[in-house]
Amino acid sequence: MSAETIRLIDAHCHVDLYPDYAALIEETEAAGIYTIAVTNTPSVFRHCLALTDGKRFIRTALGLHPQLVRERHSELALMSDLLGQTKYIGEVGLDFVTQDDHERTLQQRVFSKILEECADDGNKVLTIHSRRAAAEVVDMIGDSYPGKIILHWYSGSRNVLERAISYGFYFSINTSMINSAKGRELLNQIPRDRLLTESDGPFVKTNGRAARPSDMVRVIEGLSDILDIDRRQTARRICENFRCVLRGDG
Repeated sequence: MSAETIRLIDAHCHVDLYPDYAALIEETEAAGIYTIAVTNTPSVFRHCLALTDGKRFIRTALGLHPQLVRERHSELALMSDLLGQTKYIGEVGLDFVTQDDHERTLQQRVFSKILEECADDGNKVLTIHSRRAAAEVVDMIGDSYPGKIILHWYSGSRNVLERAISYGFYFSINTSMINSAKGRELLNQIPRDRLLTESDGPFVKTNGRAARPSDMVRVIEGLSDILDIDRRQTARRICENFRCVLRGDG
């Protein structure tokens, strides 16, 4: 199976952070890989938007990464100003690796504001970071959020996972999850109609290099092996799930 024989989806890729981002964009566009190009701060959004201008398959998301909130929370106002320019929001969320209570509170305040403003629009697609804060993230979003939620690289507990599933959330899966025992265990609990694929490049590595959207072939293969499903069937399922996210179905 190759990238040319199936339609691939990369629901979470930091396109602007690759040293060869121009080549990556052209490669992704030529292969027809639908890609959400997440950003880490509102101040880089316009730059990334310009990089992907006119592209058919790449969409730029507006983000404020939780690990950057301490030094970049002043950009929240800029984020509010830019919200109308994209349907896609990310990377946003919480990261409780930090033990600093002040920073955790600041992250929650920023994330709450982002959720509130995106809810007012009602048609956003949010790709969300929840490392060591899955329960808090799921609690803050709630069970009736007026938008589509993708939990990127989920690593929380099974109980919180079940709650997120009941709330209608989607989950984007990368090679690091497929290659870890916990990731494989969680994958077996996620309904097939809630699965998406992601590279999380250039942070995730594949064969010792930064993962790229074209590596979604590897994710499809890994998912197929874990779930014991034909690879083309898995790819079709991921595409249909992505269409549901974009249409707002479910």
